[in-house]
Amino acid sequence: MSRPDVIIAGGGVIGLMTGFALARAGVQAIVVDSGMPAATDAAAGMLAPSFEGALRKASDDLAAFGRRSLAAWPQLAALLAERTGVDCDFAKGVLSAAFDEAEAAAFEADHEGGEVLGREAVLALEPFLSPRVVAGRYSEEDGQVDPRRVRAALLRAFQQDGGRLLRERTIVEIRTANGRMDGVTLSDGERIGAGAAIVATGARLPALVDAASGGALHPLVPEGALFPVKGEALALARPAGGPRRVVRTKGAYLCPKSDGRIVVGATEIAGDWSLTTDDARVKALRRGAVSAFAALEAAPEIARWAGLRPATKDAAPIIGPALGADGVILALGCYRNGILLAPATADAVAGLVCGGRKDPLIAAFSAARFNPLGVS
Repeated sequence: MSRPDVIIAGGGVIGLMTGFALARAGVQAIVVDSGMPAATDAAAGMLAPSFEGALRKASDDLAAFGRRSLAAWPQLAALLAERTGVDCDFAKGVLSAAFDEAEAAAFEADHEGGEVLGREAVLALEPFLSPRVVAGRYSEEDGQVDPRRVRAALLRAFQQDGGRLLRERTIVEIRTANGRMDGVTLSDGERIGAGAAIVATGARLPALVDAASGGALHPLVPEGALFPVKGEALALARPAGGPRRVVRTKGAYLCPKSDGRIVVGATEIAGDWSLTTDDARVKALRRGAVSAFAALEAAPEIARWAGLRPATKDAAPIIGPALGADGVILALGCYRNGILLAPATADAVAGLVCGGRKDPLIAAFSAARFNPLGVS
């Protein structure tokens, strides 16, 4: 195998979107995909920074990063459809519904979370929503995509531009010599040299192996900085009396897809590495969906699943150079917003690879913030 310029660990949306950005720039890139369920496969595909309080609470930089990434999605979805023939199911409009006065008051108090609507305006948007609705918040600019279609389109576009995919393997070690990355070791023992490595593996990370210290293993990020948050969801067949757009409620969110599914999510269980689903928790999600749209009571369940969201202690991602390993770049920890943040993350990482262009917004996302000394 010829030596690539860059090797990317992780074949989810962030890994593939970064690979696509690099391949378009003429960089020889390889993506290594384990073939295991990824956060991408489990995601509902919401693009809703207006309603993600965690984005705004984490930092102004993260909120701005989310808005920039959202703005890139319409053009990106159109480009992928033109290049690959795959429709990413991009659709605008997200409604958050309040079913009591306390929720409605919270909507009025939040001046950044979309336009506040009265009951009649909410029902005009969603005529089959429960008549118990009191108020709503609506953002026309927020929206959704189908993550599985996005992933398929990105893979096709990446390969069209000369990118290579290694399936059913993982990068288990990133080798360094004198503090500089010089290659990786795959799960089957193969070694590949590369000029740089990008780690977009979600919550599971390869180890750093330093030749200068006799092959000692080092963590890629400070201990405890990254952890999994398991999320469970289900898909229901879409009835005539269902939601017309993304609808968020206290009990569930509902994402209607053009293929006839409604994705309903999602639970959050921190520190759980399993991919099993709990029947009681999934039934609670369904009850939340039925409470909002009565027509879903009889809707057949198509599937249920679990995925692992990679989260950090401060709810912000880790994007930028790894600590003490030149040539290793991290794109991790996007938590519930991996699909939303993928375009801006890919652009920022590609900028670092192609000439060292550093996006000023990602300074706040450095892994150094988890270093007790605060240095790289």
